[in-house]
Amino acid sequence: MADNPEVAKQFDEHLRSSRQVWLLGAGVSVNAGIPLMYPLTDRVIKLINDDMGEQKDLAVTLLDYIKSELADGCHIEHILSHLGDMIALAERAKDGSFQVDGERIHKTRLQSIHHLILRNIRDVLRWGYKPASGDIAEVIGKAGSPIVTVDDHRRFVKSLYRVSRAGLDAFREPVHFVTINYDTLIEDALSLEQINFADGFTGGGIAFWNEDVFRMAQQQPAIKAVVTKLHGSIDWYRAQSEGGQIFRVRHDELYPDRSDDGGSVVIYPQSTKYMATRLDPFGFMFQNFRKLLAPDRKQVLFICGYSFGDDHINADMEQLILNPKSGTTVVAFSKEGEGGLHPVLKRWGSTSAGDRIYVATDKGLYRGSSGPFFAAEEGARDWWTFTGVCQILEDGLPSDVVEAFE
Repeated sequence: MADNPEVAKQFDEHLRSSRQVWLLGAGVSVNAGIPLMYPLTDRVIKLINDDMGEQKDLAVTLLDYIKSELADGCHIEHILSHLGDMIALAERAKDGSFQVDGERIHKTRLQSIHHLILRNIRDVLRWGYKPASGDIAEVIGKAGSPIVTVDDHRRFVKSLYRVSRAGLDAFREPVHFVTINYDTLIEDALSLEQINFADGFTGGGIAFWNEDVFRMAQQQPAIKAVVTKLHGSIDWYRAQSEGGQIFRVRHDELYPDRSDDGGSVVIYPQSTKYMATRLDPFGFMFQNFRKLLAPDRKQVLFICGYSFGDDHINADMEQLILNPKSGTTVVAFSKEGEGGLHPVLKRWGSTSAGDRIYVATDKGLYRGSSGPFFAAEEGARDWWTFTGVCQILEDGLPSDVVEAFE
């Protein structure tokens, strides 16, 4: 297909938009030492199987039961959701229990295993884990010897705010980072680059959930970024001793209530009595995400490291982005599979909104259902990777693409 200079020119202009929303998925954290969902699942299950604590037998029984109930290919989020549903059913039962293989298991025991899984996820992501690949052995981060690095995220923030041709002062409002990742790398990078940001918490080393922070951020010129974590974070903690209030806490503090049965790490939304209340941040953050994509906002939504594996997020985006009145342009960075573009992106591009859908892949650049344009002369484009995105923000489009529209 012949190259289209106009598509490249418009793509370049969108990269320099003064109103930006970035949806970040697990792919942006892989090089940092954070495993993708399936390696994370395998690692957590292994940790539980290797655990010599008193909860091991029940944990193994429940994991085996849940995996037998779920479809093939389930991962740790599916397991958490199913266990959350079991807890919800137990709470409604007369005896406060759920039956597993003929045994009635009380909700408090189910909750304890739920907390155990969350703590293992937290520890794997806190210290890092790289699964074995080919001839490369697995690398396991531990307390005192973590393997997680912030270099890629710091480069991304620096290139966006301090190097990008848009420049910090050109943004009409804070840059919105919407992430489904549990890790704290985007917040850490913003702090290291001294970018003031709002994340829904008020306080210092220990901070409390305060959704008003998001509203106030739009009115404070000093706030240059807003971080919305749709699936929670490894440093969020629900303290039962504080009425279920959610805090952002430092590692290994003994307070507000860090006993094994006193509270829990807050990651991944699920069925609990806190849903749809001020004690639940997830409902608010999804609502906030939908507001960001409202038709009256003219902006660019960048999608990076996201594999479109969350139907809830996909449905919200599709409903709002494909609205004929939408002012949102999508710029997605995605590797092509054997069938070409990801089915979600292919579907979006084939609609009447196609002119607002740009996809940078290893095969080239797409706009709507047209493309790929600007295939690499040799090999494949790397601009779909997190590293490639940073390169574009730093230096602009590759020289051969720029030459086409200059």
